[in-house]
Amino acid sequence: MGHIEIMRDTTATAETPRAGHDEWLAELPLTNGQVVRFRHVRPDDEPFIAESIRTASRETLLHRFFSPMRSVSPGLLRQMLSIDRAKETCIVGVVAGNGTVRIICGARYVKLRPGAAEIALTVHDDFQRRGLGEFLVKLLARLAQADGIRWLEAEVMASNHKMLELFKKVAPRSSVHWAGDVHHLVIDQQTLAHCGSSITPSDR
Repeated sequence: MGHIEIMRDTTATAETPRAGHDEWLAELPLTNGQVVRFRHVRPDDEPFIAESIRTASRETLLHRFFSPMRSVSPGLLRQMLSIDRAKETCIVGVVAGNGTVRIICGARYVKLRPGAAEIALTVHDDFQRRGLGEFLVKLLARLAQADGIRWLEAEVMASNHKMLELFKKVAPRSSVHWAGDVHHLVIDQQTLAHCGSSITPSDR
């Protein structure tokens, strides 16, 4: 995977809504020619995220929400999109084309204590196994590092083999603790920075 370039929003079309006062953070070209662009989540993303949840597999939703859900109530979804940036950060990946817009992945970190945050991410079934998970982890880590966070923690179900493989790849020296069917991972940003692809520092 190449460099994670922090980019500015220089173009906008009817298919690609401008990010408002927030600039686009990065982009990732896929092998099929599509480009995924990343930005902070917004309240008006509600219908796009609702559609992504509606069309995701039961397994993907179980591994993200730890519950066999098929939908999220409008109230809970609005709560999820009400981000207090002093406490948490949430980014989404957007694909646009043929007059449509899709949010196909997302990641967030929530501060736990000074210098530490819990992270979570998900990629829609239609876009898995294309490098998006690794890209999301490294982009989120870049943002967290700029926010003064050194330690990243994650809760991963034992059945979520794809996510466990991902963390093993990008953070092989992370510590792992088991609690029932859940793996608790603690990742030192200093070790993450030396794994896999390099990350271009943010120019924000």
